[in-house]
This record gives sequence, C-alpha cells and structure tokens, in this order.
Amino acid sequence: MISSVFEIELGEYTDTVYRSLCPELDDVPSPRSGVTLELEGGTIKLSIEASDIVSLRAALNTWLRLVKIAHEMAKM
Repeated sequence: MISSVFEIELGEYTDTVYRSLCPELDDVPSPRSGVTLELEGGTIKLSIEASDIVSLRAALNTWLRLVKIAHEMAKM
C-alpha cells in the first residue's frame, strides 16, 4: 500500500470544512483506495491509502479539490 497524509489548517473554517467533507466518506469511488478524515484540534488530518500510484494520485486530486471547494464555500 502507498499512503499520503495531509494536515490542513483552515483557521475559523476548519470545523465547517471538516463537517462538510464527512458525508463524502460514505461514497467510495474506487475500491483501490481508502480515505480517513479526522479533526484534531484546529487541524483536519486527511489520510489516503491506495494500492497503486495511479489510484493515490486520483484520490489525492479528488480530496484536495473537495477541501478547496468546501473552504471557498465556507468563506462566502
């Protein structure tokens, strides 16, 4: 397995972004990768594991894009 972990700090928006991303964990687009999301203090911990580098890249693109969009919407 290949894995990647991101710790994301979004200031006052961290909790809102975390809560908006949690429902996405129920919709697994590929059996080749898995995602966990944790809220630790003021930080979102995003962990992605995949069976191969292609799946890891796809999952990273998806989840980082979701974080970006959730953050942009929270700021509106």
